[in-house]
Amino acid sequence: MTYEFSGALPNQHIVLSKECLIEEANCVLIFAFYQGKLVLARHHSRGWELPGGTREVGETVIQTVMREMYEETGGELASIERIGQYLIFENDSLAFVKNVYISNVSILRELPGGFETNGVMLVDTIPNQLEIMNDPTFSPLLKDNVYLIVSEWIKEHSFAHC
Repeated sequence: MTYEFSGALPNQHIVLSKECLIEEANCVLIFAFYQGKLVLARHHSRGWELPGGTREVGETVIQTVMREMYEETGGELASIERIGQYLIFENDSLAFVKNVYISNVSILRELPGGFETNGVMLVDTIPNQLEIMNDPTFSPLLKDNVYLIVSEWIKEHSFAHC
């Protein structure tokens, strides 16, 4: 099944699927769990959000997942599983191809300095969309239907209950 909806930012359109829509992703989004708790990173200007980011030249997508997780949370991953992909169109042009991953964090180290995040929060239960929409401390990037739909997909996943 494929979902289509407006993005969190103006002039965005999103296509989301559990299937791979385009072979090479240039970004990642990570639903990471440490001891059964969802890991959120505090972006210095956007607020609380899921770890993720842009693939660097020469990196595999899995290397991007591991690097972004470490840079944004200090987390080292034990397991990584792709659970979906979404395309972000801006003004009708494809801007981002994001693979969505669920992961199990083996170790949370001290947050490394010099990156764009300045805090980590472990959440006992996955926040619902209404909580996120009504809380200005959450990033606007979490306020689209990607988070809403994928959080439903992962509720029963074993990583969310370790």
